[in-house]
Amino acid sequence: MITLKDMTKYFYLRGHKKVIAESANVIFPTGASVGLLGRNGAGKSTLLKLLAGTSKPTSGKIIRQGTISYPVGFSGSFHPDLTGTQNTRFIARIYGADTDTLVDYVQDFTELGSQFHAPYRSYSSGMRSRLAFGVSMGLKFNTYLID
Repeated sequence: MITLKDMTKYFYLRGHKKVIAESANVIFPTGASVGLLGRNGAGKSTLLKLLAGTSKPTSGKIIRQGTISYPVGFSGSFHPDLTGTQNTRFIARIYGADTDTLVDYVQDFTELGSQFHAPYRSYSSGMRSRLAFGVSMGLKFNTYLID
C-alpha cells in the first residue's frame, strides 16, 4: 500500500512554478490496479517517481508498505555501455535476487536473442522497454509501477 498524506510536489520550469500535486491525500491499496490518465506534461511520470521514492515531495509524506518496483519505462535504470545481461545481473544484485535465475528469466521473457548480449545503447526503444519490463517482472514486488 502507498499512502500520500498532504503531499505537495512542485518545481520551477523556465522560471514558472509547475505544480504536480497540492496537499494530496490518496491511498493506493496493494492488489489493486490503478491507472493515471492525463495529457503530456501533466506530471504522471513525476508522480510515479514520487511513489517509487526516486524523487522527494516538496512537503507532506509518502508512506510505502511492501516492496515497490522502479518505474518501468524509466530508462535511467540501465547503463548504456553494459549489455542487457550485465544490466540484468547488476539489478539482480541490487535487489538481492539470484543473478543466474533473473538472467534466464529475462532472456526468455524478452526474446532479444543475441542482442541480449549487446550494449544497451544499441537497443531500439522497443527492446529497451522489453528489457525494463522483463527485469521488473522477474523481480518480486508487492507493487509494480509502469510508465
